[in-house]
Amino acid sequence: MDLAVFEKIGAFPGGVRWILDHAETISPESIDRVAALGGAISVQHRMAYQGRAFTERYGRERAAHAPPVKGMLARGLTVAAGTDAPRVSTYNPWTALEWLVRGRTVGGLQLYGPDNLLDRETALRLYTRAGAELTGEADHKGMLAEGYLADLAVLSDDYLAVPAEDISRIESVLTVTGGKIVYAAAEYEGLATPLPPIEPAWSPVARHGAYQQSPPSGAAQARVVAEAAADSLEQRRWHMARGGPETPAFRDLDDICRDGMAARDRQ
Repeated sequence: MDLAVFEKIGAFPGGVRWILDHAETISPESIDRVAALGGAISVQHRMAYQGRAFTERYGRERAAHAPPVKGMLARGLTVAAGTDAPRVSTYNPWTALEWLVRGRTVGGLQLYGPDNLLDRETALRLYTRAGAELTGEADHKGMLAEGYLADLAVLSDDYLAVPAEDISRIESVLTVTGGKIVYAAAEYEGLATPLPPIEPAWSPVARHGAYQQSPPSGAAQARVVAEAAADSLEQRRWHMARGGPETPAFRDLDDICRDGMAARDRQ
């Protein structure tokens, strides 16, 4: 974005809100210019996934402040966190919150030092209150308060107390949206209205939740592989039923998937 264009305009009519998105490589000078123009910044945790590649290309010094979240906040800017999923990263907020607190990639590379790490309450504010401020909805969402929208989640663990490396393992066990229970698990299971079946059944969405967990045991891992093989066969049949071309690779997949299904049935 060319900030000179915004500076030439001088002001936005009708109090229009505007933000810079991503801003991994924004300079201190540009942060000052954004602040002077009354702008805000939205950051995403793609460095949690692309941090190593960024470091190898630009060096550790530049990676250590990509993005300079703490510097943005120190300048008084409204900074909100999000995911930009699925284009940039996963839509799991806990992976993002751990990144803000620990400053590590999901592969364990330490990107940031203390000068660019956030405490847990600040990181959470970026994901709640600050997001509502960016959209002009801070008077009725973004926090738990009387008169605000009844959107909330009961968590599997205490975000403020778990070890930092376990933040990404947190899950919702009860989700309430608009005052209605839309998801329930663990001790709350059965309180939510059942969701319709996922279609197609082999969609990765049906597996959501497993990616942030530790690797399963050998037996469990074999079972997951077998289930994935069964899903692949179903995907192949779905593809063919809709006029997809028959290829040798798909024909070979039949045998592989059947072997996987047989292994699953023997569990």
